[in-house]
Amino acid sequence: MKQPLIELTLFSEKRKELLLLLKEEPKSIDEIKKKLNVDSASIQPHIKKIKSSFLVLEEKGVLRLSDIGEIIVENMQGLVDTLEVVEGNIDYWTEHDLTAIPENLLERIEELGKYEILEPDAEHMFETPDFFLENILKSKEVLTFVSYFHPESPTLYADIAENGAELTLCMTEIVAERLFQDFPEEAARLSKPENSKIFICQKPVKLPSLVVTDRFMVLKLLENTGKLRDCMLLCCEEKALQWGKELFMHYRDMSEPLDEKGFFTVIHG
Repeated sequence: MKQPLIELTLFSEKRKELLLLLKEEPKSIDEIKKKLNVDSASIQPHIKKIKSSFLVLEEKGVLRLSDIGEIIVENMQGLVDTLEVVEGNIDYWTEHDLTAIPENLLERIEELGKYEILEPDAEHMFETPDFFLENILKSKEVLTFVSYFHPESPTLYADIAENGAELTLCMTEIVAERLFQDFPEEAARLSKPENSKIFICQKPVKLPSLVVTDRFMVLKLLENTGKLRDCMLLCCEEKALQWGKELFMHYRDMSEPLDEKGFFTVIHG
């Protein structure tokens, strides 16, 4: 009885590695042993199994994926990448509300690649992390969406705008009211530069904050209970930054450019 393909491709780490290796290009047995750091005795049984299921063909000692093998491995790659993203921090993904992320981006969650979960210790609970400060001030482009107010943000973003970075700041009405009422000087510094654009989101959202720059992406999600902990997901790979830009554009498209005169009329009644 033949082994089901799902078991054949995913339930063995060696077969999975072998198939993904052959996805790059055909390889000889010796090349496979060297790349996977295995000997003949350990890899030959796996080669025999995937050959007998016609996922791999052998010609003159060189193994390559069959046509159906290419189709299966191409689709398997996305699943493998997704599992690698999730399984390293399964508690984070199961405890946080993912409805803030559109379905089309959730389906491409593997694009986050390698990432870190940053949680401040008790002594620095309300401080902006050094990594964030150092890199955002060096960034040439900064895209930010925020639905909660952080008291250090007005000065930080005003400095970014005046430093010449291309800044697009998107915030909910509640955050904008707090900014313009309690931090008028910083709000003015943010509004004046031509390189600074402000958008106001009037729709209810579940995304606490998102920052995407040409150097990194930081994402904060609500817990399933609706609580917000000062815990952020940090990514630096190119695909992750593009993914983050698309998430930002989703929320920016829900927003309207700031009309200061109209906005002040609203907040001052």
